[in-house]
Amino acid sequence: MFWNKRNKEIDKLILNNASEENSTDSPSEINVKIFNKDQLFSTYSYSGDKLNSEFSEYIFDQAKDAPIKDRIKIKIHTETDLDANEVQQSLKSHCKSEYKESKKQVKRIVLISAIMTILGILALTALILINHFTDNIYITSIIEIAAWVFIWEAVDFFFLQRPVVKGKCILIQRVYTAEIEICKEDEQETQE
Repeated sequence: MFWNKRNKEIDKLILNNASEENSTDSPSEINVKIFNKDQLFSTYSYSGDKLNSEFSEYIFDQAKDAPIKDRIKIKIHTETDLDANEVQQSLKSHCKSEYKESKKQVKRIVLISAIMTILGILALTALILINHFTDNIYITSIIEIAAWVFIWEAVDFFFLQRPVVKGKCILIQRVYTAEIEICKEDEQETQE
């Protein structure tokens, strides 16, 4: 059939190797190598505390794999002088703006879902009234389709899109509370 024995063996091999790789490094620990401050902070930021978009995307992408029960720890390996508090404040500031945007998106999704539900109920009510007063099959078919499209869109927004954005909010909260450690590396160690 579609899923044969060889594919099952390869599946087990891949999953076993993935679990062995994860056993050496903690999935809740994110290791980052920074060669200069431009990799951490945006070069366009006047104050120097705006996170680089590539750095933040990497942190969020790695944080997705961390188990929910574990606290995220970000280890920054660098040769440059970085202040852990400065990095922490920049990360928190970035997370705060991302979190506000995600919460607005959740509210927008709930509002659109409510509007679509109301429009679907109004279309179903109109369908009942039209069925009561006339037997025009074309009008009733169009209104019935429109009613179910509105209701399906409400279900799609509320039950399918909202949990994705709420999951993003949880991820942002976890990165916001992450512990940051700066690991200073000597230039001699990196050359070896």
